[in-house]
Amino acid sequence: MSLTRRTVLTAMATAPVLASAGLPRAADPQIPLAASLAAESQSADSTSLNARHRFDLRAEPVDLLGGEVRLEQSRVHQQIAFDPVTELAYVTQIISNGRQLADEPAAVPGTTRESRGDLCINEITPTGAVRAVMYLRGVGHGAGLGVEHVDGRPWLWLETDADPVDSGFAYGKRIGRVAFTADAIVDAGSSQIEVFDPVPGSSHVTASLDIDHGRIGVRHGPSGAEEYRVYELEAFKRRAFTPLHRFPACYRTQSWCLYGDLVYQNEGSAYSSATNPSPGNSWWNVYDVTTGKMIERTFNATALDLSHRETEAIAVRPTPNGPQLVFGFATQEPGPRQMALYGITSTTDGTGDHVPWTVLDYDTALYTPNSSNYVPQYRQLGNRIDIHLRLAHTNGTPWTSGETVLVLPPHIRPNRTQGMVGQTTGAGVSGSFTVRWEVLTDGSLCVYDERGFNGWIGLDAGYFTS
Repeated sequence: MSLTRRTVLTAMATAPVLASAGLPRAADPQIPLAASLAAESQSADSTSLNARHRFDLRAEPVDLLGGEVRLEQSRVHQQIAFDPVTELAYVTQIISNGRQLADEPAAVPGTTRESRGDLCINEITPTGAVRAVMYLRGVGHGAGLGVEHVDGRPWLWLETDADPVDSGFAYGKRIGRVAFTADAIVDAGSSQIEVFDPVPGSSHVTASLDIDHGRIGVRHGPSGAEEYRVYELEAFKRRAFTPLHRFPACYRTQSWCLYGDLVYQNEGSAYSSATNPSPGNSWWNVYDVTTGKMIERTFNATALDLSHRETEAIAVRPTPNGPQLVFGFATQEPGPRQMALYGITSTTDGTGDHVPWTVLDYDTALYTPNSSNYVPQYRQLGNRIDIHLRLAHTNGTPWTSGETVLVLPPHIRPNRTQGMVGQTTGAGVSGSFTVRWEVLTDGSLCVYDERGFNGWIGLDAGYFTS
């Protein structure tokens, strides 16, 4: 099944899925507890799951929606998190332009909501309906979210105490914990929000809960100097802010989540005909928190036909088939924006052996592989791109130095020219049996050799970094 179309699989294959929501605030019955999940959650300790549980980002994602969900607000959703007991989902959005809350004397412009950090929290049922909403004013942008189930109630962990800005978005500088309460309006600074300040004086602070392993992750820092920190959750609650791990973040992020010894990070912007056309610029970045190194960087080719398609939420939720990585896109151009979610349950050992080779486009009239085993192909392992080919000119003409053999797709092109060493057939060749290849920033794969020989040239073990 192609990743460029939306797929709908059975509930048996995917665990309880979210369906498309109709109107907000649908009157759904009380959601029963997921007994098997609750029992598992209550009996498990932080060592009961493999802390290095790694999702296979090359597996085909399951569509968790029969259609895109319309949330309470018209704005882009920022992050999602799941109650590990009830299976209810919680989603953050900035409050829409012109909305007037119950205690406000007049409608408030959307730019004001952005500049002071006013959020709507959507509570969503397993059937995809918006069951209830809560409003948090002055807390931040909503890019981080976690849900903890305590004493029969969902408790939200997210940023708080945003400093208002003159224009643009306000971001939280501390972590807040607040019980979700339908229809409540709570302001930053309220006693209803328990505040944690793990990195005093920091900015752009967001949180992620890993309930399965008893941990909380914190991302903080200004643009270009962001850092991740991982703490034991119970110690964090006691305000013992000594991290188990800390490491710098790479690349711009839209959302992120902690699970075991890994951090999964989403990056990417909305489709634009001028600067970001399809297939877009959506990437996953995976960090090993024990070393701080980014161990995988994978292009996200899910649902390329979505309208708008802006990379947003990412989280892990429990299902009867095991943990599931859930990620999403904001959709619909023009708005109001909607939310499309997808899930991956498959895991990998991370060795790369599971990574398939993908055929590269080339001019079949001009070039011929020396066997079916040497059709031009690539595979991506983190930010490493392996290329594999052996080609000769179909008409037997000699090779020209600087010849462009093919052009790589946009998502694997490097940001600087990089060189590789390849090989020749050897027949009728004097001197070295190697040739020089270069990959240019526009994706051109060029071969350089002044000898003008015939026969095939190859890249059996060539790679560069994207």
